[in-house]
Amino acid sequence: MADPIEVEALATEVADANFGDERLTNRLKALVAGLAEDPRKSLPNSFDSAGLEAAYRFFSNQRVSPERILSSHFEATRERCNAEGEFLVAHDTTAFSYRYDGEREGLGRAVRGKARSSQMFFAHVSLALAADETRRPLGVASFKTWTRVSEPDGTERKRWEEQFRAASEQLQAHKRAIHLADREADNYEMFDQLQRDGLRFVVRCQYDRQLEGPDETKLRAKFANVTACAEREVSLRRRAEKPTDILRKIHPKRDARKTRLNVSAATVTLKKPIHRAGTKTASTLVINVVRVWEPEPPNDASPVEWYLYTSEPIDTPEQLLKVVDYYRARWTIEEYFKAIKTGCDFERRQLQDYEALINLLAIFAPIAYRLLLTRGQASLNPELPALAVISQDELDVLRVRGRRKLPSNPTARDIYLAIAALGGHIKYAPDPGWLTLARGFEKLTTLVEGWCAAKLQLGSDQR
Repeated sequence: MADPIEVEALATEVADANFGDERLTNRLKALVAGLAEDPRKSLPNSFDSAGLEAAYRFFSNQRVSPERILSSHFEATRERCNAEGEFLVAHDTTAFSYRYDGEREGLGRAVRGKARSSQMFFAHVSLALAADETRRPLGVASFKTWTRVSEPDGTERKRWEEQFRAASEQLQAHKRAIHLADREADNYEMFDQLQRDGLRFVVRCQYDRQLEGPDETKLRAKFANVTACAEREVSLRRRAEKPTDILRKIHPKRDARKTRLNVSAATVTLKKPIHRAGTKTASTLVINVVRVWEPEPPNDASPVEWYLYTSEPIDTPEQLLKVVDYYRARWTIEEYFKAIKTGCDFERRQLQDYEALINLLAIFAPIAYRLLLTRGQASLNPELPALAVISQDELDVLRVRGRRKLPSNPTARDIYLAIAALGGHIKYAPDPGWLTLARGFEKLTTLVEGWCAAKLQLGSDQR
C-alpha cells in the first residue's frame, strides 16, 4: 500500500465501503478530500452550504462512529506494516479542552466534580512507524476516546494495555509490533500480562521499583553500579517551558543541543507493589531494563536520564542501541498530536456534542497522519522534485509571491522552507514548527485561490 501523499489518494484510502451504505461512504470521501486540502480551515470555509449541512448530518448520524470511519484506513495501515516486517507502534494520550462555561453535551471536566473546570475529552492514538532510522509514519493503528466521569473507573489506567492489544490485533502483528510508551504506561500488572502473551514493548520507567533480593535494593540504586557498555550521539530537540509545576518537573525546559548518551542494561526481578497485593498477578517479575543517561550535561541544563523496560534482548551493545533508538522514535506521536491540534486546528471546531466531535476527530486522524508524512518528505527525501509534494499552481505562486527565492529546479526541501517562510520562518532559524507551517500553508492556499481565479478571468476575457 503506497503512502497517501496526494489528497485524492488519502480520500480513496479512508473511504472504501466503510458503512455498507454508498451514500455515507461517498460523504466520508468528500469530507476527507475537502478538509485535507487545508486542514486549518473552518467547516463553513471548507464546504458550500449544501456540503456543510451534509457534513453536520454525517457527524450526528447514529450509524457513523470512529470505528467505521477509520476501518479502511486501519486496513491500509496493516498493509503498509506487513511490507515492513518488524515495525514500531507509538502510543500516547492527548486531551482536547474547551471553555468551562461551554454547553457541549457529553464532555467531562478536567477536574472531576468541579463545575468551573474546563470541558474536556481524551483520545488515545496508536501510530505505526517504520522501525528503521527513517521512522516513517505508516498510519493510525488504533483509536480510543473517552470522557472523565465523576468517579475514577479504571479507564485511564487500563487503556495502555488495552491499546497495545488492540493495535496488535488490528494489524495482525502479535510478534512483529514493538510498542512504545512514555512513563505514564509504567504498570507492573501490564508488564506481567504482556510478557505472558508475548507482546513486545519499550516503556519508560516512572517508579523506582523495589527489586527482589536480600538487600532490598531499588532499581536506580542497582544501576548506580552498572557500567556503560554503549554510547550514542544524539541531537536533543528544544523543549519549551511547560504550563504547570508538575510538567516542568517531568519535562524541564531546554535548548536544542547535541550530546553523548551512555547506555547500560541489566535483567532485574521486580517485586510486586504492596498496593497491588490483593491481585492475582505474580509476586515477582523478571524484566530487562536499559538505562540511558547524559554523563556530561551543560552546567545550566537538566541531564537526560531514562530507564526503559523492554521485552527486547540486551546482550550486545548493538541490541542496547536498538532499544534506545526505538524509544527515541516515540516522540513522533507527540508531533502527530501537534499536527491534529495545530495543523488541523481541532480545538477550535464548533461542534456541540461529544459524538459529533469524536467523529470529526476520526476524520482528522488520517489527515494528521498525511500532514506528518508530507512534512517528513522534506527530511527523508529532501531531493524529491517540487512537483512530487505540491501542485504546479502552488509552485508558480511560490515563485511569484514567495518570500524565499526558489532555484530553477526546486526540491521538496526548498518547498518546505518556502512555505514556512510565508508563515514567518526566518532563513537561518531552526526548522519550522507546526504553527509556522500551518500559517504558511494557509497563506499559500489563499494566494493560490486568487491565482486560479485570475487565470479563469483572463481566460474568460480572451474568449
